[in-house]
Amino acid sequence: MKKYDLSVLGIDCKLVFELLTRFIKNEVEKTGMNKVLLGLSGGVDSALVAFICKEALGAKNVLGVRMPYKTSSSESLEHAELVAKTCGIDYITCDITGAVEGFVNGEVSLGAKCANFFDRAKLDANFAMEKIVNRHSMGNIMARMRMLNLYHLSAASGAMVVGTSNKTELLLGYGTLHGDMACGINPVGDLYKRQLRELSAYMGVPRVVLAKKPSADLFPGQTDEGDLGFSYDELDYALYRIVDCRENPKLIVESGEVEARLAEFCVRRITSMQFKRQMPLIALLSFRTINQSFNYPRDWAL
Repeated sequence: MKKYDLSVLGIDCKLVFELLTRFIKNEVEKTGMNKVLLGLSGGVDSALVAFICKEALGAKNVLGVRMPYKTSSSESLEHAELVAKTCGIDYITCDITGAVEGFVNGEVSLGAKCANFFDRAKLDANFAMEKIVNRHSMGNIMARMRMLNLYHLSAASGAMVVGTSNKTELLLGYGTLHGDMACGINPVGDLYKRQLRELSAYMGVPRVVLAKKPSADLFPGQTDEGDLGFSYDELDYALYRIVDCRENPKLIVESGEVEARLAEFCVRRITSMQFKRQMPLIALLSFRTINQSFNYPRDWAL
């Protein structure tokens, strides 16, 4: 692995903490709400968000939700509990195993007119959804089932769902649309993974959570860096130079500052995953098209 000068990613933790607590308090209260909930995975991202939300709104107004699947690591559950107890918030557990398996085992009726959509040679007229599920799609199903839980609990409690996806994940599209990327607000979406770790250490997130390998815990042995093919330090540095510094990827490769394979991967993912970072595009038919010529923030009329 090429060594990069990661000092450029350093942050003023005190200032960032103050900005994020103010952001959460202001944005939640603008909606008339005063409490939030979030998925507690046992990882550092959700741990940091829990700590910041607690500081912004008070422990009694923050709820952590553990949502294990039958293959989830017991360590993840333990770490999520440790995070909740360390920052003093309440937490509940919603096992998604039954819901996921109910979906996967659901039967689909395949009419003759659907032949062009599916390979009829591999599917019966009536088949279980499991027939068209692979490891990747299973991960998406689990992520969306978790978000279904969070939004159901949100409606029942009047609490806003807070997101936990960091900047590295969002730029690379490493997340599930309408799954873990769905939320009302996201306080950590402008922090690269390395910066998020730095702020987490400052906030007192348990060391065991800080030290563990990042993982979505979708199947045994799965890690973020294994999926992506690069370390977060490598990705953060390359993304910082390309996105934040607006440098030409070809020039930083030619200068030897960033490896070609890494730069190419980042550019390809940034461009191909743009659809995950924006609201669905609406066809422009009038002079006031939502999200195009009508972009007022939600508090514009206050």
